[in-house]
Amino acid sequence: MELEKQNYVMEVVLFELKEGTDKHHFCQAAAGLTEVLKFEISGFESRTLLHTSDERQWTDIIYWCDMEKAFAAMERLKSIPEFQHFVSMIDSREITQRHLIPTNLNL
Repeated sequence: MELEKQNYVMEVVLFELKEGTDKHHFCQAAAGLTEVLKFEISGFESRTLLHTSDERQWTDIIYWCDMEKAFAAMERLKSIPEFQHFVSMIDSREITQRHLIPTNLNL
C-alpha cells in the first residue's frame, strides 16, 4: 500500500543555553527570529519554543511546508543577524536536530 504524501516537516531542535545566558534576553531573541521566519523565510509554517521546568533544556519545534524549504531555510538563516544572535546563546556542544515527516496511520 502506498503512503500518502504528507504536507509538512517538523524540525525538532534540542539544546541547552550557554552558561550565564539571561533567559529573558534569549526569549526576546527567539521572538525576533520568529518574526524573520514569518516574513522573510519561504516555507515557514509555525514555531513553538519549550523548556523544562528548571529552564536548562530547551526544545524548538518548527513546522515547514516541506523538506526542501526546511533545508533551504537553514542555509539562508546562516547569514541573518537575528539567527546569529539567537544561536550565539546556545551551547553548541548540546544540540540535537531532527527533521521529521509524519507517518500516515490510516493505511
